[in-house]
Amino acid sequence: MQSQMKYAILWITVCIALCNSRASAEHLVLDADTQINLPSGFDAELLYEVPASQGSWVAMAFDPKGRLIVSDQDDKGVFRLTLTETEGAGVRVEHLEGFPYLPINWGRRRVGGALGFLYAFDSLYMSSMKGFYRIRDTDGDDTFDEFTLLKQLGVGYEHSAHSIIKTEDGQGLYLVTGNHTPLPPGIPSLQPAVWETDSLLQEMNDAMGHAVGIQPPAGWICRITPDGKDWVMVASGFRNAVDIAINREGELFTYDSDLEFDVGTPWYRPTRVNHVTSASEFGWRPGSAKWPDYFEDSNGAVINIGPGSPTGISFGHHSNFPAPYQDKLFICDWTFGSIYLIDMEEDGSSYVGTKTEFLNGQPLNISAMRFGPDGHMYFLVGGRNTDSRLYRIRYVGPPQKGAGKRLVANQDLRDLRHSLEVFHGNPHAGNTAITRAWPHLSHPDRNIRYAARLAIENQPVSLWQERVLREEDQRALIHASIALCRHGDPSLSHRILKKLNQIPFDSLAAEDQLALLRAYSLCFIRLGQPAAELINVVIGNLDPFFPTGDEQVNTELCRVLSYLDAPQVVKKTISLMKITETRTLDYDKEMLSRHEYGKEILKTMANTPNSQNIQYAYSLRRVRNGWTLSDRKYFFSWMNETLRKSGGKSFAGYMRAIREDAIQHLSPEVATSVSWLLGDIEGVDLSQLPTPKGPSVAWKTDKAMQHFEGELSGRDFQNGKAMFSAGRCVACHRFRGSGGYSGPDLGSVGNRYSIRDILVSICEPSHSISEQYQASTVILKNGSSRYGRIIFKNESEIALASNPFNFGDVQKIPASDVAEIKPSQISLMPPGTVSGMNQDELMDLMAYLISGGNRRHEVFKRN
Repeated sequence: MQSQMKYAILWITVCIALCNSRASAEHLVLDADTQINLPSGFDAELLYEVPASQGSWVAMAFDPKGRLIVSDQDDKGVFRLTLTETEGAGVRVEHLEGFPYLPINWGRRRVGGALGFLYAFDSLYMSSMKGFYRIRDTDGDDTFDEFTLLKQLGVGYEHSAHSIIKTEDGQGLYLVTGNHTPLPPGIPSLQPAVWETDSLLQEMNDAMGHAVGIQPPAGWICRITPDGKDWVMVASGFRNAVDIAINREGELFTYDSDLEFDVGTPWYRPTRVNHVTSASEFGWRPGSAKWPDYFEDSNGAVINIGPGSPTGISFGHHSNFPAPYQDKLFICDWTFGSIYLIDMEEDGSSYVGTKTEFLNGQPLNISAMRFGPDGHMYFLVGGRNTDSRLYRIRYVGPPQKGAGKRLVANQDLRDLRHSLEVFHGNPHAGNTAITRAWPHLSHPDRNIRYAARLAIENQPVSLWQERVLREEDQRALIHASIALCRHGDPSLSHRILKKLNQIPFDSLAAEDQLALLRAYSLCFIRLGQPAAELINVVIGNLDPFFPTGDEQVNTELCRVLSYLDAPQVVKKTISLMKITETRTLDYDKEMLSRHEYGKEILKTMANTPNSQNIQYAYSLRRVRNGWTLSDRKYFFSWMNETLRKSGGKSFAGYMRAIREDAIQHLSPEVATSVSWLLGDIEGVDLSQLPTPKGPSVAWKTDKAMQHFEGELSGRDFQNGKAMFSAGRCVACHRFRGSGGYSGPDLGSVGNRYSIRDILVSICEPSHSISEQYQASTVILKNGSSRYGRIIFKNESEIALASNPFNFGDVQKIPASDVAEIKPSQISLMPPGTVSGMNQDELMDLMAYLISGGNRRHEVFKRN
């Protein structure tokens, strides 16, 4: 990637990249029939409103007759829709029998519907949480009668197997999965099977317990033969990429998700479009171990988008839209109800992109999108039991002449990369691959260097080990050392470090300095801590150049020097923290302001933490040498101040964990000297919350809904706000930038869910539980059990939080006492939170939630 893209991953500087990805809605006009904003010349049509009896649709594909195959997410089944070209002519819907259904209990939901479909090779392919299937009509009577399980898959909830597309050569299939579905055993990989977390400093688990224990390779894409017999993993390191698409030049792309819990931390990674090259690794790891975009052993982003929930993607060359749209990538967002256009330009053998908005609506939780054989765009809204609909987008404007642009100027670089990629997954190419690839370890293009290194890594290490240690070209030596650290024996550590220590740090460009620092890190991670004399040499080579003028280089110098306990790293880092400016994320304010959830992000940014300093504090937390009392006081004072800043749901937990880890590594004498700074930071005081007036009502969903059959208006804003506290909602949920963190942010529920959906969540909290907030049952060997959210898990113990009002109150269980851990079907959210409220209090609370806390909302207007 070009140097101006390098700052995308650090949260403190994500603003630079996101500023370039802003989407303007000035060119959009309102479609009166659907209330969708879209470009002039396009028409939006609501084709079908899905009744509750048919569920909430999340998967779609066209069959050879132009009919849509769709599926409910839960238990309502699979349907076939016959469409008409005539607007308003209706849709014929058939329920299809016999489809595999292996559900899981998810709260009170029974979830097991299809998550992806593709019609190809005279078959319908289907992915679900438990399997990948081939479905056929063997006798030509237009009825599916053969259902074959091609591969059993592990349950990943909403991070399971997703979309299926044909490969670029049309000879096979690609399947993309989320990070909670493990790679099935026995599947070969284009990446060498040497996956590790590769975090130099001790990583921290997510403070909310999300994705604890998931190890690489996670979030993978496989290539599959049409008969389903041969699988190979072609890429990994995604969080939850739902869909994939191929451009006209045959290059593969995806749109990966963020973890909103991480907002405010240096390891927050915004939703982003990735160019999926052969054997690519995108560095998702649990908790604080996520790789920055610039790590040389990973692949970067085409464009960082920002907050959201990625779903369907497709290139415009599948449409009959005008030429300017043909080369664009259309990407869908569930949270903000938007479809964006990504305009790509070549950047070496890869691409960089810019974003504009194609359409938006609210609520418009887009769950899937495809272009039909007629060239029109079709998309579904639905998921998580929300109201579901099918829309069609057609171009109805005047004809536009011309052809869409083709990105072929750098085809020679892509051809070179492809010539190296043929050795990926082929360990028998031997010296042929090594000889072909070695000169390209020093290539200026990042993706070509990556392809060359992976070609070499796929060969027996005995064939190329000594060549690494003879290499004289600085860049080639760095990248060859990265390869050897990933595969070599610990006995090589001394020789590798001696070679790396010969490289003058100040002779390198920033890009190569980062690669050298990563090579050092991998040597320490994979091959062990070196002898004291070599540590001193490394410190002597690096310390004079810290700090430098590049924040990313400073981040990695601080990381490595902290690991080595360098004598001056504390003094230099504390000095750097005192002058590092806080930079606010520069999200698209116009887009965010249309949604209550977005407004809360903007308000949170008014209390922005300094995430670059968080990275420095994270690195310093275990350093023992070089501290003065003044440094300690500054560190803990700064940590206490940062604990009062805003961020995602895991932000406060991470800050507490950094602070606690630092405290645990204090000597008793030092702890005494700064004891006044080490007290706990208070959370929500439940005893101070108001109580409802009542009288109490045992509210159930149907009973409550009787009071919401008419239009909701004339409600009391202040009473609704008071009930948000009286029901203890404020203790667990963020709302308008304040509140607890153990439950989802409620700032946008009014735009995303119906009144019934909200009431179900309140009155029946176990009906539907997001995997991000799911508790577990820990069964002990003595027959007893414990219940709560797993906050961390390692080889020695498990920490369980059972009090949703205080996730800092954890119970630690020795791992040796544990027999089994099972996902719980009982929500941590207690039932009966509104049972003390009378009718008016409940209605005011609902009005407050629907309004997003806006006292001028129509629900508070009196006739």
